[in-house]
Amino acid sequence: WGDDTAQVTPKEFVHKMMEYVNQPGKEPGINLVLGTCTGVEAEEDGDGTKVVTGVKYQHEEQEEMTLQADDVIVAAGPWACQAEQWFEGAVQLPMEGVKSTSIVWKPPADGEGNVDLDAVDATALFCGEDDRFGTHLEVYPRPDGTIYICGIGGSDYITTPELQASAYLTSCLPKDDRVEAASSAFKLMSNSYATKGELSHAQACMRPCPPDAKPYMGPVQGWDGAYINAGHNCWGIAWAPACGKAIAELVLEGSCRSVNLKPFNPARFTASKGRGGRGRKKGNVDVGEQW
Repeated sequence: WGDDTAQVTPKEFVHKMMEYVNQPGKEPGINLVLGTCTGVEAEEDGDGTKVVTGVKYQHEEQEEMTLQADDVIVAAGPWACQAEQWFEGAVQLPMEGVKSTSIVWKPPADGEGNVDLDAVDATALFCGEDDRFGTHLEVYPRPDGTIYICGIGGSDYITTPELQASAYLTSCLPKDDRVEAASSAFKLMSNSYATKGELSHAQACMRPCPPDAKPYMGPVQGWDGAYINAGHNCWGIAWAPACGKAIAELVLEGSCRSVNLKPFNPARFTASKGRGGRGRKKGNVDVGEQW
């Protein structure tokens, strides 16, 4: 949309991907199973390695069930830190969830309800701090004429133990005061939206943030067929195709050709079972001699 503008709408992107892999007459496609993960099943081989055999899950009030699997990829955003329990402490995944409100405005319409998409400029805006409303708006026009707005301020910071206890997993609601502040700030920026625009809906998201601002991408040590792909902060949707390709290579070919995954090692915050030499370590990774 436009020569130098790109806007990814998460729901539309996911739906289009599902349509692409489930085209009529093409196999095998993808089956979507809804439920809450409660654990990972595995068998132990001769050298003590756990070999994944399935995922345990529960849907609403139904009994716990098992989905057979040879490989399991944990891509659960901020709640991926629950995998510490699923993999029996083999990996530590410290995570902070940033709960933020955002809003979507309907396209401006004339008195008869007609929308002129050409009237919506395909230009994203990154605004400075507005002390009047406590905002620093980011304004993203979308191809359907709607406007997505974040940078509203008033975010909440959710700890790893809270996320492991499923905080906000089933209900993540926006803050009414931040919706009002963002709406007021935006209407002062645009006469069209102040006079003709209408708020479509408000929402909230939970951004997954590891301590070093790098995602967790790679295998779980000591487990065969277990992988982590989570912690991408606000860039998850934008990075999804590249990260998906990287993990697919790792699962199907045993190594990743397209991306150097070493900086994203899921074990980087996992305590080593032995000291193993001089110098400091972050998990099992040497970080230099300290005198």
